[in-house]
This record gives sequence, C-alpha cells and structure tokens, in this order.
Amino acid sequence: MDTAYAQTRRSAGAAPGPGDRVTTAYPGHSPFGFDQWSAVEFDVPAGVNRISVTRAFDHYDGLPGIMSDVLDIGLFGPSGFRGWSGGARDAFTVSGADATPGYVPGPIEPGRWSVALGPVVFNPAGMNWRVEVTLEYGPPLAGTPFAVLPSSAPSRGQIPGFPFPLPFWYRGDMHTHTVHSDGGRTLGQLVDAARAGGLHFLGSTEHNTSAAGVSWAGSIPSDLLIINGEEVTTRHGHWLALGLPQGEVMDWHFGPRDAGAMTRHANHVRDRGGLVVAAHPLTPAPGSFWEFGFADVDAIEVWNGPWTLDDAAAVALWAAMLFFGQRIPAIANSDTHAPSDVVGLPQTVVRATALSRDAILDGVRRGHSYLAESAQVTVSLNARCNGRSGGPGDSVPVSFFDAVDVSVSVSGAPNSFLALYTEWGLMLATWIGADGNGRLDWRGWGLASVFARVEVRRPKPGSSTLDQMVALTNPVWFGPAPTPKPVYQGGQTFLHTVRYPDSWARVAPVPGIGGAPTFNGPRASLTGLPDGSAAAVALHSDNTLWTTARQKNGQWQPWQQLAGPASDAAATAAARASGPSGAAARIVTSGTTAGIAAAGPAGAAASAVQAGAAVLDAAIAGMPDGSCQILATGLDGRLYHQVRQADGRTTGFAPVPGTKTGTTWTSVKAAIAAMPDGSTQILSYGSGGDMYLVVRRPNGVWGTWTRVPGAHGRPDFAGPALDITGLPDGSSQLVAIGLDGMVYHQVRHPDGRFDGFAAPRGVTTATMSASAVAIAGMPDGTAQVLAVGADGNVWHDIRRPASWQGFRPLAGLQGADRLRGGQLSIAGMRDGTSQVLVITPS
Repeated sequence: MDTAYAQTRRSAGAAPGPGDRVTTAYPGHSPFGFDQWSAVEFDVPAGVNRISVTRAFDHYDGLPGIMSDVLDIGLFGPSGFRGWSGGARDAFTVSGADATPGYVPGPIEPGRWSVALGPVVFNPAGMNWRVEVTLEYGPPLAGTPFAVLPSSAPSRGQIPGFPFPLPFWYRGDMHTHTVHSDGGRTLGQLVDAARAGGLHFLGSTEHNTSAAGVSWAGSIPSDLLIINGEEVTTRHGHWLALGLPQGEVMDWHFGPRDAGAMTRHANHVRDRGGLVVAAHPLTPAPGSFWEFGFADVDAIEVWNGPWTLDDAAAVALWAAMLFFGQRIPAIANSDTHAPSDVVGLPQTVVRATALSRDAILDGVRRGHSYLAESAQVTVSLNARCNGRSGGPGDSVPVSFFDAVDVSVSVSGAPNSFLALYTEWGLMLATWIGADGNGRLDWRGWGLASVFARVEVRRPKPGSSTLDQMVALTNPVWFGPAPTPKPVYQGGQTFLHTVRYPDSWARVAPVPGIGGAPTFNGPRASLTGLPDGSAAAVALHSDNTLWTTARQKNGQWQPWQQLAGPASDAAATAAARASGPSGAAARIVTSGTTAGIAAAGPAGAAASAVQAGAAVLDAAIAGMPDGSCQILATGLDGRLYHQVRQADGRTTGFAPVPGTKTGTTWTSVKAAIAAMPDGSTQILSYGSGGDMYLVVRRPNGVWGTWTRVPGAHGRPDFAGPALDITGLPDGSSQLVAIGLDGMVYHQVRHPDGRFDGFAAPRGVTTATMSASAVAIAGMPDGTAQVLAVGADGNVWHDIRRPASWQGFRPLAGLQGADRLRGGQLSIAGMRDGTSQVLVITPS
C-alpha cells in the first residue's frame, strides 16, 4: 500500500509537540464483492489527545439505492472498539473529552489503532478509496462520565394499598436509531417523540456501536424506561441485541458459514439477561435478508415501520412457523431513522408486572404481547376452559374433548376487519365500524385448535400492499405452553481474590457445582464469619439459589442448593395454614407435590420455600454468633428472609413485612448488613424505586421501613444499585449508584441519623461513574468500596473516617492489568483482610 504524508510542523524535522497535527493518507483498493472487511492500521505515539479520520471513495450506482457502492468505517484502539458509523459519515473524531456521534470518547492510548472498513462493491472494476488519519498532540482531555440507565421506571399497575404491582400492558418501540448511527434525531428528540406517541419503554439500538449507551448524561427520562441494545448489522441479516450492558458492543464480522457463531453471540446476549430478535427478516435489500435461521432467536420482528409487502411476507412466514410447531413470539417496531418517521409505528404492547428491563424483556420472550399501529389501538384476547383463562403467551390447560371459549375485543381500529385464527386457519371474522370498537366470541375444541391469535387489518392499500395491518396478537396456547430459551446459559464466571494490607492475591475462578471448573451465574453475595471463613450465596445460571463457604485455609466447600421462596399460591396457603393458636406452617414443594408441616412454636411467622425455585436476587450477612442471615427476592417481587445457623440448619424463607400490617415488602434490589449487637439492617429499593432501610432486631422483631435521604438535601434517593455494611462502632455505611450513574456514599449513625449521600471522587474526574458497587466494613473502622467503572473494569477504594484513598484498579486474570466485572461483592474479615467476588463475562 502506498502511503503519502502531509505534516503541519513549526520547524522541519522536529518531533511533534502540543498543538501539532500530523495527517497521514492511506489509499487503497477493494475488489468487487459484498461480504468483505478490511482495515487501515496505524500507530499512535504518546502525547496524542485526538484522532480524526476522513474517507473518500469512488461512487458507483449500479441500481441507485439498492446496488450502490458503500465504504463503511469505524475505529478500534489497543483496548478494542471505539466506534462505528457505517456508511452514514465521511469523517469522525475521537478524544478523551468528546467524540463524533457513533464513537466513544475516552483516553487516546498509545499503540496500534485501526480504521475498520466494510467495502460494499458492486462495480466489477472494484473501488478505489482513500483514508486520512490526523493525530493531534496535546495534554489529555478530561472526560465526562456517562449516566447509568435505570433498570426500571415507575410501574403503572400499582393499586394503592396493594403490596405489589399488578400486570399492566406497557407500550414500547424496541428498534430505533439516532445520530449515533444513521438516524436524524438526537437521543433527547427520540425520547420526546416516544413520549408524544404514548410509549412506556424504548429500545436504543444503533447499528454496530455502543456509543448511544455511553452518551446519556442528565437527559435520562424518569417516566420512560430505556432498554440499551444494538442492531447487529451483519452482511447476512440484522438482529437486535436487547438488554446489553451500556458500553458493550457485539461483533458483526460473521456469517452463516462461521459454524456456531450466531449461537455463541445469542448465548452471550442471553447470559446478560438480554433478548435476541431477528430484525425485518424478509427485507429485500443486500445484507438485510435473514440467513441465520431461527433456532437462536427469542423473537421475530414481523412488522417493521409502516406496513409494506416484506412485512406481509414476514407475518405469513411466522404464521407458517406456528402451523409447523415452531413457536417464536412476534414483535413490531418502528426502526425509526428520519425525524419524519413516527416513533411507535408500529409498537409492541407487553403484559408485565413491572416497568423494568427484565420484566419487559421476559414478557416479550414469553409472547405476552400484541402488536399495534399506535397507542390508540387496544386488543384484548382471552381464552377460557374449566375455570382457567389466559391471554397472549399463556397456556390454558385443556383435555382432548374440552371446548374452549375465546373472546376478543378491539378499540381504536375504525373501518377494519377483525379475524380470529387457529392452527386450522381463519375461524371467524367481523367488520369494525367507524367507532373503532369490535368484538368476537368463538367456541371450539381447544386441544385440536392448538392456539388462537388475532389480526386486525384495514382494507386500504399501503405503499406496496392491498391492505394495512392495524394489530396482531401472539397466540394464546391450548395445552402445554412453549418454553422460552433460558435467559442465563452460563458465560458469567465467578472470580475470587483476597486483599491483604499491602497487596492483592492472584485472581482465581471459584470452583463450580459437582466438580465443574467454574461457577456461572448472574448474582452473588459474600460475607465474613467469626471463624475466619467466608460464606456466599449465589444465583446459578438458571437463577436457582446456592450457597458455599471458603474455609480459612483457602479451600472451597461444595456448593449446596437452597430452597427458594415458594410461589404466591404456596405462600398464601402457608399463611392460611396458620391455625388459631398462631402456629405457622412451612410449605416445602418439589415438582407438583406439596407437604405442610408444623414450623415451630406458636406465634412463629409463616414461611414458604420451594426446592429449586428461581429467585431474582440474593444477599447474605455473617452474624457475630456464626450464623448467617439471607435475603432473596422472589419472582413475585417480594422480599424474603431466613436465618442459617452455624450448624447448617435453616429456618426457611419468610416474607419481610411491609409498611402496613399484613403486607409484604416488595423490592427491586436489596442488601443486608450484620451489626455488632446482633441486629441486621436491610437496604432496599422498593417497588416505587426509592431507597428504604429497616432494622431487624436480635430477637427477630422487625422495625419500620424508613426512607433514606438522598444527596444535596433531597428527601429521597433512587438508582440501579446499592449495598450496606456494618461498622464496629454500631454505625453503618451505605453506597449506591444514583440515576445519574454516579457512586454515592453516606453514614447512618447508631442513633439513626443519616449524613446524606455524597459522591466520592472518581479515578480522573470529580465523581465516579459506575454500573455496580459494593462495600465492606473493616475491623479498624474503615470501609472498602468496589465499583465497576464506566470502562467495565473493577476499581477499589478505602473510606477512612475523614477521607478517601482514591479508586485504584484490580489486576485481572493471567497477568492482565485490569479486571473486567459485571456484578461484585466484598467482605471484611476479622484479620483485616477483605475477600472479593467478581462476576466477569467469560
């Protein structure tokens, strides 16, 4: 490759210095071909604080808009991805302080960089191109931390006086673009458009870049749930990776010929609780047509933007898949690009018990949804048999000859046809008049019909069709329901290390279950015990609850499974089983059988546990007497508590009391701290999102939930993460991440006074941006804090009575200078050491 240089210098031959710019031109040629990738590599010396790139290429229009030459561009640094703009931009710039939309600001590291190229060449003679790279010299530019997106927004299904939210139909658009790829709106304008369209949640899915996810700063809406993601734009089809952690990007350089690649990528997304969606699978454009099959996807986007012929074909394909027994939920999104595109046309309406990332994605995964052209359209589909009923995504149990009654109601769909379909095709249809309200009632043999679903169409030509879709439901199933792909399939490895007074031990994997080399799962909590051992509770990859201990000699005990909280029905049965004398019942369920046994003396609280039951979160605190207290958040959102004695006996989980007598506390996130007097303090984000604290006295009596004061004099605090620890003087210290994505800390004094949250200093900035945080109290009265920074690495700080040490990085595996982390926990030990668990993507 020929290279030409053009340098701007104060004096010839002098080394570049602050204020200087050096531009290097790289000409090249790419042959005819659609699926090809290339790169221009260049070295960046120390002292560079900005990189700017421009591109130019020979344009060729074999078929304008369809077979036109394109030169996609992006940037990778020594530490990996720094941005991608595809064919949307001719130039970009990156520095520590700012970056062109689509690119990630951050330090300009010395070393080997590369401009990533994706030439799409229809010209038989090939394409000539030219890339120019400009290096600007000067002191490092200070960065601005991004804000961490909240994992939930206020739920709409909360009834006053009821302990937890009821299911609600939430409207959302999960496929959108802004200036961070090839869209015309800013993030703020996209949010405004979503609000105007009556949406409750929004997916941010730029093409092949994580830039939008790290560009939220003070503009996060409190009334709209933002789900971070990416449209992975390969040359063989596009797919949505919904629910990705902010700052994480999925690779797109693969195709069907790369055996197992799509499976690995899909599992990686699901390992993080995310969703895999085949986007606009039948779009007749180069690179957009889906070629990977549907074995690895959780849902299919059958309706993309205004109704067109390829949408009609996608719905027909999906209907055929249902007919042949392949049960994959359908979704609809706008795929908005231009400011004139309507956000929420179409939209997916999801039934969920909370407006949270996990609840919405789980609702989509299970098909608890219908598709609509706007927020004005509402559809109700209900099937009933033998006193049981269900809607989209549900299963109604039926015997072979049982009749099923299906009722459908629609509003907001004037002058359209309402049609009911089963395994046997169209069963019934009716006309909806000018008032927009329609209804259908149908009875049939359920098991033979397999499912029922609804379409609403307007007999008015579209741009390429004879009619237009108004609404479409996922099926309600008769008989066994389809099993969605598991959210967690491994890939999140538990790592452990010890901090000594002046050094760190080598990071090592935690042994897994039954001799497996590692333990994989999404959550863990670690605590120190008086005998010098450390106890842990963790969620396995299937969200079941397990416990282990690390002995003082460094050996790990075998993992043991804990019975989790039972279902709502079992908990209710347990409560009702408490007799007039006040004796409680303990329900232990395994499979489909249940046994009720007495659970202690009169007046003991009712408890319910279920062998193998899944939980959403867990935490553990080691007590001065050698026992442990364990928290678990059930799938119903309720917070449960149990005591595990030093000899291994457990009391079984019992619901944590709520704010009113007879209610149970519902929790988004909770942590527990052991206090020197044998009490515990529980810190929790309640179902409303605000932080509360409650004390459990040594005699087991619960205190009153108290709202925790926020930062800067605010009366409350909300955010995505929290932790709490006890100190020898009877005080406790709290850490949390606020809605702005920053780490906050405060002290609760023994008399119950709070100091108010304040933000410790970051690594190079005034505050510390983070996605996860943990704290441990030490015997000397200090506290140690861990945080996963905006760079995805784990950082450690020490809080002394009047000062902070400053965040410092943890070394990684096999000599790496950084340890990447997702979730983490830290425990203070009696000998002055601390032990750390880090869950890291493997």
